[in-house]
Amino acid sequence: MSPPPLISVIGATGTGKSQLAVELALAFNGEIINADAMQMYRGLPIITNKITEEEMKGVPHHLLGFLDTKDAWKVNQFVVEAEQKIKEIRSRNKLPIIVGGTTYYVQSLLFPHSLSSVPESDSQPIINDKELSTRYPILDSDPETLYATLQQVDPLMASRWHPNDHRKIRRSLTIYYTTGRRASDIYADQAASAASSTALTASPYNNLIFWVHTATEPLRQRLDARVDKMLVNGMRSEIVEMKSVYDAAVNNGEKLDVEHGIWQSIGFKEFLKWDCYSTTDEGSPNTETEIGTQQNENEQQALREMKTATRQYAKTQIRWIRTKFWRLLKQPEDGSEKRLFVVDSADAKRYEENVVRPAVDITKRFLASKDLPDPETLSPLAKEALTFSTDVDISKRRDLWGVRKCDVCDVVTTNQVEWEKHVANNRHKKRVQGKKKMEEVREFLRKRELELERKRSEAETAIDVVVPPEVVENERRV
Repeated sequence: MSPPPLISVIGATGTGKSQLAVELALAFNGEIINADAMQMYRGLPIITNKITEEEMKGVPHHLLGFLDTKDAWKVNQFVVEAEQKIKEIRSRNKLPIIVGGTTYYVQSLLFPHSLSSVPESDSQPIINDKELSTRYPILDSDPETLYATLQQVDPLMASRWHPNDHRKIRRSLTIYYTTGRRASDIYADQAASAASSTALTASPYNNLIFWVHTATEPLRQRLDARVDKMLVNGMRSEIVEMKSVYDAAVNNGEKLDVEHGIWQSIGFKEFLKWDCYSTTDEGSPNTETEIGTQQNENEQQALREMKTATRQYAKTQIRWIRTKFWRLLKQPEDGSEKRLFVVDSADAKRYEENVVRPAVDITKRFLASKDLPDPETLSPLAKEALTFSTDVDISKRRDLWGVRKCDVCDVVTTNQVEWEKHVANNRHKKRVQGKKKMEEVREFLRKRELELERKRSEAETAIDVVVPPEVVENERRV
């Protein structure tokens, strides 16, 4: 007997996932379970891009805005809560719909054994961050010390992470100290076990998955415009609110890691770095006038960095879908990949035509157990996206790991694929050419200076041997 159906909507930030989930819920009597890690926190609707009450159109949403800002939330907690919500929704004879851009949350729910994790010993209770800091003070060291320590205890994992990736470096060290084993060894054992097991791709659900996708350039433009709109809609006040909570915690001696929880949301770190919105001694935000010219300049720089971070995050989300999620669906060769449909959301004016209608039609056929169309036939973008990716899953290719620095561009890469992409980049090539020309100019100037020095030396020597005029006159008279 086939398990009950589960609809999932995935995709990069800004592609219109939430809207499609709502339309499907309205069409098929569904309820929605949020799978966006940042949107699980209370408040801050602008900076986390939460769906509004109006946009929900009366559809119940679960796991949305229920966590306190100081709470840390992990994938295993999400899976437990989401499974419970799925059961509750089905008990009401409704269709559960998962939606969110934290794709590894969705993957962990649909395929529980697909992601590497560190087994927790029954004899060792879970240790919170405060206890970790007390037991292992090294974990609170500066990034340089953490990276140097990881290079000593687990050089293979150190070669996997960027030296500035404080969160992942700390995680690898935490695994080492709490388990007594290197993270690289644990992951290697899990990979070997998974290679001989079909459990990796086993799912407890009858899945239908929609990937809401937008081509690179229109998505870039949309994301940049969204950041500008967020500022207009009141993002300043939310950042000031977060900063107040952050400062209060720090003043109370609490340690807040901006790489975890709500603090890692795109926007806060960028504005915190540039200290855009200072406060008065009483703790209230300064007025626009008081912020002054420098603060305005800082805000513009923070906005630029926020846009860059948002675009990079979208690329990371798409890369995860292509190299992990999509490959996982293809792995069992049982047709699972035929349950992933790409809908093109590039044209906002044709969203109903290009996204909603095809998704509704496919879902209708899926729920009626009818044959589904070939996913590659939905659109040119679908065919392009579903052509089996040549992208490499770096996490499984240890032979490609290794940190390298380009001194020309001041860029650090963590694997061979990144390095090859970097050196093939036009910007890198131009800088290399520019450096070469600069070196040629320097060499020319050096040689010219040597030549001038030689001529000056010869001139000085010539002056030294010149016979005084009076001597010449005396010799002439004689």
